[in-house]
Amino acid sequence: MKRFVCCILTILPRLLLLVAIAFVGRPAFGQEQWEKVGEGEIKDLEIEMTKERQLVLPRADRYFEKVPPRPFEPIVPAITYDVKMLSFVSPNYSAVIRPLRLRQEELSKLYGNYLSGGIGNYSSFFVEGSMATKRDRSKVLGADFSWRGFGNGPVDGDHSASSATRLTLFGKKVTESVITTGDLNYNNKRAYFYGFLPGTDVDREKLKQVYETISANVAIENSAKGDFNYRVMGGYSFLRDSYAASEGELSLGFTSDYALKGGDRLTLGLDVFLINRKDSLYSQNRNLIRVQSTYEFVPLENLIVKAGFNLALTNDTYPDAGSLHVYPHVTGRYAASKQVTFYATLSGNMDKVNLHTLSAENPWLNSNNIMTHTNRPWEVDGGMEGALGNKLTTRFGVSYASLKNLYFYQNVRDGFDPSGQPVGILFDKFDLVYDKTTGRFNPYGEATYTHSDVFNVAFRFDYFQYTTEAIAQPWHRPSYRGDLQIRYNLYDKIFLQAGIVAQGGMKALDPGNGMTVALDPAMDLNIRGRYFFSKQISAFVHLDNLLANQYPLYLSYPARGFQALIGASWSF
Repeated sequence: MKRFVCCILTILPRLLLLVAIAFVGRPAFGQEQWEKVGEGEIKDLEIEMTKERQLVLPRADRYFEKVPPRPFEPIVPAITYDVKMLSFVSPNYSAVIRPLRLRQEELSKLYGNYLSGGIGNYSSFFVEGSMATKRDRSKVLGADFSWRGFGNGPVDGDHSASSATRLTLFGKKVTESVITTGDLNYNNKRAYFYGFLPGTDVDREKLKQVYETISANVAIENSAKGDFNYRVMGGYSFLRDSYAASEGELSLGFTSDYALKGGDRLTLGLDVFLINRKDSLYSQNRNLIRVQSTYEFVPLENLIVKAGFNLALTNDTYPDAGSLHVYPHVTGRYAASKQVTFYATLSGNMDKVNLHTLSAENPWLNSNNIMTHTNRPWEVDGGMEGALGNKLTTRFGVSYASLKNLYFYQNVRDGFDPSGQPVGILFDKFDLVYDKTTGRFNPYGEATYTHSDVFNVAFRFDYFQYTTEAIAQPWHRPSYRGDLQIRYNLYDKIFLQAGIVAQGGMKALDPGNGMTVALDPAMDLNIRGRYFFSKQISAFVHLDNLLANQYPLYLSYPARGFQALIGASWSF
């Protein structure tokens, strides 16, 4: 192979030289042939290269010689190992860890107390306040008070003045097992019998009526809600008026519920009222004991049923009174969907009636009225509750009740004050009259729209139809009542509230001629606003009865017209 390469290298220069000469001399020779023949022609040229010798190299042998291992030579002298145990005792070390201290954030100022006051037309003044302990989860102590007085009224100026005073001391103690609450209350409600002909000369002190009430209440309940929950209540309240009427009421109450296996629940309630009432003609002890017991279970999916009974024991005396009364109590709620729930109730009970409740409703009562509780043998109520999203809720239903000894207010006109002393003029006051059996039909509807804490609208409407047996008309009972309330919060700076309260369809007996009188409808439009200068100081304006309608709530007793109140509040 090596020889072949050397031969090629020897012949190659000569061959390249011949090729170069051929290319250089060819143009002249071609031109000459072109001129002789008259046309170009390229003749074939063949070059042949012949390899005559094959180079063969002999195979070389490769020899590998292994390195022989070195002979093992023992170590002399032999190595020996001596292992000694090392004893190490470390000294006690107490590490002092200093955690990183972050700067404690200051608690925001808590304004739990406030004082508010205002002045308005009709020579009215307003004072309200509240004080309580702060940031104590185990106990709370505080006091609330308010006073609103009107120096004048709708009839003969100060002859129709009124005022209301309230003072409350309250406390709450929380432990791991029980929660104890208590309060002490004082209420003073002052009014005048101004149901007389305007312009009549009369000493208003002879027509003044004042109801004073002192009460105390205490309640104990378990703090950690579980399978068994309870609440025990007790209280005493004493009321007296400017004449000879007084009433003491001792109340005891107990409510409990117990969760059974499978999700069922048993509830039990007990109310005891011991009432001692005195007047210028008689003294009476009235007792009322009520027991409520229900068993709650789920017979079908999405259906909750409560079944039980109510029991009442009373010593009131009236025709067909009886002492022991048993009533059914069955309630069912069916959730047709997440938005719609149907409900139905069949129940009955004995509704408490005493001087406490009646004087708060009508301060112009006559003395020596006979009082009995209202027996409600049965009442059916059913309807539908709906929710559109989490902002709009609705409720529509209808109820019908059978009522025995339902009370009504009937005008009485004479010249004697409630204690029987002559006044010198004729004026109206109210006696209680009872119907033997009354049917009450009540369709109703309500809706509430809430947009976070910025905007809220609430509406309620009721229609009432009474069927009386022993009296001609349901005196001073409205046939309809509506209430619309709108609240708006503007950047937590301005709070606005507007409302409309309307009722009508009331009828009364005119004591002058014995004729039935239809009272004018009542329509009260009010707007209230509050502006916060800071978290502590704010100013408010109340505008009530903007329509200036002196509507009568009771015959001969019209309400005040347009009322304005302006004031300020301070939180501290």
